[in-house]
Order: sequence, then C-alpha cells, then structure tokens
Amino acid sequence: MTDYGTDVTADVVQHATAEEEVRICLFSISGDYYAVTVDILAEIIIPQKIFPVPTTPSHVSGVISLRGNIVPIVDIRPALSLAPATGPGQVAIIRYGSLTLGIAVDSVSEVVSVPKSSILPLPAEAASQDAAAKSRGRYLQAIIRRQNSVAALLNVERLLDAIQLS
Repeated sequence: MTDYGTDVTADVVQHATAEEEVRICLFSISGDYYAVTVDILAEIIIPQKIFPVPTTPSHVSGVISLRGNIVPIVDIRPALSLAPATGPGQVAIIRYGSLTLGIAVDSVSEVVSVPKSSILPLPAEAASQDAAAKSRGRYLQAIIRRQNSVAALLNVERLLDAIQLS
C-alpha cells in the first residue's frame, strides 16, 4: 500500500536542480584573475626568503625551504605574456603528479565552489592556439564566469610543460 504522506516529488526536484560544483582557488596576477582547481593546490604561503639558483631560467625565482623540502618558485607571468613581478606577493604551492612547485601570484582572493555551468569553453580563436604560438591562450583551459567578473582557469599541464626548471 502507498503512503500518501510522503512527498517523493520534493526529493526528485531537489536532486534534479542540484548542480555539480568545482572548487577553485582564485588569484590575481598583473590585475587579471586566474584559477586552479583545489585538487592540485597544496597551500598558499606568504612570501619568505627565496634563494636564487645560478644558471636557472629567468622565470625561476629560486627555491624555498618548506618544512624541510626544497620547492622551486616560478613566475608564470612571462608565459602569460605579462610583465615580470615588481614586488612580493603570495605563493601558491602546486602539486601536480610528482612535481611540487610554487607559483608567484600577486594575491589570492578566495577559494570557492563554482557550478560547472559557469565554466565555459575558451573562445574558438583562443582554443585553437597551437603549442608554438606565443599566446597566453594556450595556457588556459576555460573561462569561469562569476557574478561581476571572469577568471581564466589555467591549463596547468601545458603551463608546466612550458616552464623549464633547469
């Protein structure tokens, strides 16, 4: 016998309207907003003494000691066709596969959950950039639409391929 006191419709509607979300970390570099998914973000740290390493490429700022581990710090601004950093900011520690490195950013604004529907594909002209092109579009994965702004979701795999640490 059916229990008419149970409202099954409300449960079905609630599950149908709930949208899957992605957690991202938003940060600014040279006035633009970028993001990475939190699954590769280990932590955000305040600037500390960065030790330069001779014979490394110019975008490698140096290394830091993070709880006894040596972590290279890179400035991704040149890869994104932006002017190099002028002052200290924050460092986003990224773990991607077996690689751990710090990315120098101006400031971290927030870690938020965004609905998948707000993550939009790149415009065709940006998405079609080949690896040899000198365009920041090749290092972007998607555009994240926010209420009052947008942010570019970084393609970390391509970015790390382009960044030579030695």
